[in-house]
Amino acid sequence: MAKVDIALLKKLRWITNAPLKDCKSALIEANWDLDLAQEVLKKAWAIKAAKKADRDTNEWVVRVKSENWIVVWVKLACETDFVAKNEQFIEFADKILDKLLSLDVENVSDISKLSEENLKELNDIVSETVSVVWENVKLLDVFKISWKQSYIYNHPGNKVVWVVLYNSNNSEVDSVSKELALQAVAMNPEYIKMEDIPQDVMDKQVAEFKEEVIASWKPANIADNIVKWKTNKYFSQLVLLEQSWIRDESKKMKSLIPEDYELLDVIRYSI
Repeated sequence: MAKVDIALLKKLRWITNAPLKDCKSALIEANWDLDLAQEVLKKAWAIKAAKKADRDTNEWVVRVKSENWIVVWVKLACETDFVAKNEQFIEFADKILDKLLSLDVENVSDISKLSEENLKELNDIVSETVSVVWENVKLLDVFKISWKQSYIYNHPGNKVVWVVLYNSNNSEVDSVSKELALQAVAMNPEYIKMEDIPQDVMDKQVAEFKEEVIASWKPANIADNIVKWKTNKYFSQLVLLEQSWIRDESKKMKSLIPEDYELLDVIRYSI
């Protein structure tokens, strides 16, 4: 029987988080070469992942992290709600975020923008996840953006995350960003401000309201005002800054924005 190098075994376990039994087998196969043992484990994980690849993944987590002015996001799917709520599974999702932060790539809008080499590095972690949770795991999407100021709100359950991107010299604006994120969670706006509404969307809705007002035989001298009122009311429910504040319906969200606060984007990550 080969002599067990306990220190090396513990080191491989610490590096990979693999079960001790798998670490020992990998080291023996690699003749106690640490680097080679890690490759052995990766191949074993890939084989396990391939065997489970046809199984449905109906549950997921969405995780976001901000570090050194960079925001990264991942959607990671698994088979059951039990695993989706498992701390180890969430830790692996966070491990993918850390790897994504370390990759020398900028502003990745979706997973298709990654190189094969970068994608392989992320999928190695997915294979490792399979070996621990014993379910099929799929990396559905990733996102990476460079931005100095951001506020992240991860809704309980790891299913929906909102990220507020902004510019401000005020060190006490986190409370404003938090209210914007909570408002977005509750009201799910489609646009940030009225100017963001595509002209064709606006024109279509105005035309529908005009047709509705004409059919109701309203006097011509007030018809335009009625259409304008209906249009503003309709879009005020879809536009974040025009919505009534969930904490005080007498105030609109735009009234919360201080002069030195520029709201750039509010991004929703979910499945």
